Amino acid sequence: MFLLLAASTAAAAAIHGTKRPDLLQAAFNGRQKIGCGAGIDVVSADAADTVGADCEIVSRRLSVDPYANKDSQHETAVEPDDFAYGNTVVTVFQIGRREAGAAANIGTAVSNDGGRTWQRGYLSGLTTNAGGPEDAVSDPSVAYDAVHGVWLVATLTIHSGGSHVFVSRSSDGEHWGAPVDVADGPVLDKDWIACDNNAASAFHGRCYAEYTDDEKNITVSQSTDDGGATWSAPVKAGTVLVGTQPVVQPNGTLVVVAGDYRGEDGLDGSIIALRSTDGGATWQRFTVSDLQSANNDPMRAIALPSVDVDSNGTIYAAWHDCRFRPSCTTNDIVLSTSTDGTTWTPPLRVTHGPSSFIPGLGADPSRPGHLGLAYAVFEPTKRLGIEFTQSRDGGHTWTSPQRLDAQRMQMTWLPRAEGGRMVGDYFSVSYAAGRVVPVFALAAAPLRGRFREGVFAASLKPLG
Repeated sequence: MFLLLAASTAAAAAIHGTKRPDLLQAAFNGRQKIGCGAGIDVVSADAADTVGADCEIVSRRLSVDPYANKDSQHETAVEPDDFAYGNTVVTVFQIGRREAGAAANIGTAVSNDGGRTWQRGYLSGLTTNAGGPEDAVSDPSVAYDAVHGVWLVATLTIHSGGSHVFVSRSSDGEHWGAPVDVADGPVLDKDWIACDNNAASAFHGRCYAEYTDDEKNITVSQSTDDGGATWSAPVKAGTVLVGTQPVVQPNGTLVVVAGDYRGEDGLDGSIIALRSTDGGATWQRFTVSDLQSANNDPMRAIALPSVDVDSNGTIYAAWHDCRFRPSCTTNDIVLSTSTDGTTWTPPLRVTHGPSSFIPGLGADPSRPGHLGLAYAVFEPTKRLGIEFTQSRDGGHTWTSPQRLDAQRMQMTWLPRAEGGRMVGDYFSVSYAAGRVVPVFALAAAPLRGRFREGVFAASLKPLG
């Protein structure tokens, strides 16, 4: 494939592909008109670019960093999550990543046509950059409460005296109200949110916020029955875990999957499931799998799980692991499944090529066993790429990897963070309007001392 770059000024008006498969890098370069020609072409574009119908794999930039605070690295955007309901997809991400941790604010984007077009926005009332009291914000996740007709975004905020978990609410995914203070403590971390939209569940309409309280060394669960306006008292779900991701089965069983690591580097330990059958009041702990992963230096890339559930109630958990590699020197994405949250299958190997990590897993809500997976790959030269694969049989077999980036990324193009260069601890995939929508981070070479890293989304045809 041929890499074609748009000129790095807004004056550039057009970029044209060849008769062969092309890689067309047009993002961060002003408004472009892009034509691709023959072959399977991969395009990275800005939201305002005009992209021809002959371009097959198109990723559009959702983020713009409007901030100028001195403690952030601009322009950067990392760590996206997305969720879909009906034809609508909402994604959230950090904007203006700080080297010391967290970011200037949370960006949002909403699509009502399965990821083909987007409207971007920002949460208000959180950080000082967005009219709020907090110093910085991190770990955004998004859910939809179908009973109350409200989108919910959970975020972790940081200030000199401690931290909070806040939830912002919206009826349309574009306009967001004042954040609701869910929890506060000296050291809260890694929040996530999920809603029970299952009509057969006794807890239909309940939403759950999960996070860790590092001071008390516990994993915490809270819930809401009024669309996020008020929240229950904290409940201890277990000892401290990292990267809690909750899913709700059709019968209302709540399962939270997270990592239990033996060292600060997060290279080994276990993947754990916490299970509640009474709406988050009491919990049981189960082991999904042991964990062994290789170091992804110079990237920040902890082996955190990405989790989803399909309409039959099968839970899928993916993480990066080195168990299938000689001497455990590089990673693959592996997948374990469960029908009840208690018993889990032995991990299956998903990827087989270059070292792969940071999975974003999505399950098609209308077709059980149909999965999409976005993830990062390291080429031997330590250039970073983003790939995507699909399964129609519950993860037993997968399509050949599809490249989503038009240009492999150098490490110096990415912001610095505790633990290494960063594109995020998570990616995400959702299904909407007959499309599959992976959301991830891409970067181009910095320009005039300013980064050019953003969150992108593709809208792809799912497997039949």
